[in-house]
Parts: sequence; structure tokens; C-alpha cells
Amino acid sequence: MQTSHYQASNYPLPSGHGASPPRERAQFWTDELHRWEFVLLQGAVFFAPYIAFRHPSVYITLSDIMFAGAFFLRVASGRVATPFASLTWLWVLGLLMLSGGLFIGSVFKGDVVRCLVLIAQYAFAYLIVPLVLLRRSEEEAVRLIKCCIWGMVTMCVIGGIIYLSGHYSAEREQMAVVTGNRRLQGFAGNPNGMAVLTVMALPLVWLLLLSQKMRTWVSLLCIALLVTGIILTSSNTGLYSMIAAALIFFGGRRNFKTLIVIALLGSALLTFGQNYLPETFQTRVLSAMNSGDLSSAGTFADRQELNKEALEKADENLIIGMGADQYRQESRYGLPVHNLYLLLLNEGGGLSLLGYLILLAVPLLAAIAAHRSKHGKLVLLTTVTILVAFANAVMGMPHVYGRCWFLFVFLALSPSLVGQGVIDPRFLPSPGQRRGMRGRLPPLES
Repeated sequence: MQTSHYQASNYPLPSGHGASPPRERAQFWTDELHRWEFVLLQGAVFFAPYIAFRHPSVYITLSDIMFAGAFFLRVASGRVATPFASLTWLWVLGLLMLSGGLFIGSVFKGDVVRCLVLIAQYAFAYLIVPLVLLRRSEEEAVRLIKCCIWGMVTMCVIGGIIYLSGHYSAEREQMAVVTGNRRLQGFAGNPNGMAVLTVMALPLVWLLLLSQKMRTWVSLLCIALLVTGIILTSSNTGLYSMIAAALIFFGGRRNFKTLIVIALLGSALLTFGQNYLPETFQTRVLSAMNSGDLSSAGTFADRQELNKEALEKADENLIIGMGADQYRQESRYGLPVHNLYLLLLNEGGGLSLLGYLILLAVPLLAAIAAHRSKHGKLVLLTTVTILVAFANAVMGMPHVYGRCWFLFVFLALSPSLVGQGVIDPRFLPSPGQRRGMRGRLPPLES
């Protein structure tokens, strides 16, 4: 993994006219802080999907520590900017509505202490992460996207090797790469989670491939490894999300030749290569596709029962919710409903649900606002594809405050927040720093 595109030896002390030595030293240390901050940030992005790299009883991952370190260094160097430019107020409003609904419900019906912990998790994921991640130069935005891609590709490679070796975990363990029923979960915590994260990485590869930021053979290799990882997860959600992502992205570009090629390759694989696919994939995915019986597709029927119960409870929790993490206490099944929208509606009321819908809308609005820029159409299409995949995935997930989930949306949007008067020129590398880069990256093209 490339750690930084700056070299310490290429950090010349400013020699501006009349610049005093104290100012020169201050500028030097500011540049040094920025260099180390970006090193930490690249590591945080790379390890963000590695959810298993955390304390067993506290949700603080290795990536979180790096994100926190990068944030403090960015504050110290004076480079923090409003993450969504003129739309930042709307993003903050959505986060306040989400947190406010949970807090009000917890005060009247639930546990305030548990609510504060949950709000802190959401604040880190939806406030600290975008503050340290967004509003960067184009070179940094592209490198962060590559770090995310390489992080997922590395997980797929390691997981694939362990899977093919025949090793699996008979019990549910935090670092179990392959589950007891022979499903790849990597370091993402569960197979469906890994499948969704892998699917959201695919549009980022397509973005770099079409903008010529990644060599063709490297992109094709990454795509092959990511698709293999999705297959090894034996996840219905992952397979259908991948198909939907391809239809949205290449259909939006009106690249029907690519869609035809993908359809032919997929059909050939499912027709002639069924016997070579993992047995679990054949049982959980292909059997459900061939028979049309969703009851054989994992825990779909059980999740539907939880959804029905949540809809029944929604009426009494619409104004004031039951409080953060209280659904499992009220449910006759003793489980939280695995649907983020229904969970927020019940625990935080309509206010929390509306707040989260605003959070989903802001990246889309920001990408639309920048769609006329030199790279805006491609970034808009990538953002829409990942947003749709994410919005669909959370219909099968409880609270989504893990830093890795919305990270892909931030990264897809990040190139549209560069230039066009959006980014403050003082945050861009100086000419002296640019000479230390490995080469000027060409602008993204739509």
C-alpha cells in the first residue's frame, strides 16, 4: 500500500519574500503534520472494512484509531474544512435529527447511557470521518480510493487462500475468516457484510478504470478477485446487489455492450460452471434462483417476521421512539429488527428516520451539484450506484454506525468536492510539494 505521495526530502522551507524564520518553521511543521496525517488516513481507509480488528467487547477498531489520529493531526495543521461545502448544514441537520430522535426516546422510555454511547458511534462515523476524509486535492482523493480498493482486494485474496485450503471455524469467532457452514466472511464479521462491502468496492474500480487512474489489467484483476470474493460469501444479498450495481452503472452510461458481455459471462458461468462453484453457493444461492423459493435463501423468512413485528409497533413509536437499543427488549423474539429504516422508526421515531434519509440524500445532492464539472457525470453515476447498493443493504441490517459502511459513499463523492471553487486553495499542495510527487495525475474525465 502506498503510504503517501509526499516525500519528506521534498518539503523545502518556504522562501517567500520577507518571510520570517518563525513563519518558515511553522510552515515546515504544518507540512510535516499533513504528511503524517495522510499516512494515517490511508491506513485507516485500507483497514476500515477489517471490522474484526477490534477489541472483543468495545466497538473501536484499528481503523478507528487511525481515523482519530488523522483527525487530530488535520486539526493541528489547520486544514479542516466543511466536508460537503454549502450542503454541510443539511448534513449536520440530518445527523442532529437522527441523534435527537434517539435521545428523546431514550429519555422518556429507554436507557440514556446506552443512547449516548450509540450517538457517539454515529457521530464518529458520520461527522469525524467525513471531516478528515473529504475536501482534499484530487491526488489525495484518488489515492484514498485506491487504498479502499486494495483493502478489499487483499481481504478477498487472504480469504480465498484460507477458503481453498479447507480451513474453517466450527464456532463463531471474531477472527473467523471462513464460517462453519463454509461461507467466506473475511475480516468483515459476517458473510453478508463482506459481500455488501465487496459490491460497493466494484464501482470504485470502474470509476478509476474509466478515468484512466488505474491500468486496465490491474482493474480487471481487481474486478475478478472481488467477484470471486462475493461468490465465496455465498450471499444472495451480495449477488443481487452486484447485478443491480452493474445494471445501474453501465446502464447509466448507456454502455450496453459491456452489459451484454457481463450477462453472457454470468450465464456461461452459471450454466457450464455450476459444478465448479462452491457447494454452499449452489445450495444457498443457485437453488433459490432455480426454484424461486426464498425460504431456502438463508434467513429471509425470519427477517420478514421481524419486519412485520416492527411495522406493527411503528404506530405507537412514530412520535416518541422506544429509545436506543431498546427494540430487542420489546420484541417477542428478543432480537433487533434487521432493517435500519424500521429500527430507527421504532427506536427514534419519525424524526430519526427522516434524519437518516437526509444523510442519504446529501451525497446525492452534492454529486448532482457538481455533475457539470469535468469529471462530474462519472462521479455522480458512481455515487448513485454505491448509494443504491448501500440503501438496499441496510434493509437487512440493524444500526449502521460502523465506519466502513458509509466510507464507500464518501470516497465515491470525494472527487466532486475538489476544485470548482469548492476546496480552499490553501489546502492544495504548494508547487514545491508537487515536485515531490511521483507525477501529476491527469484530471478525471466523464
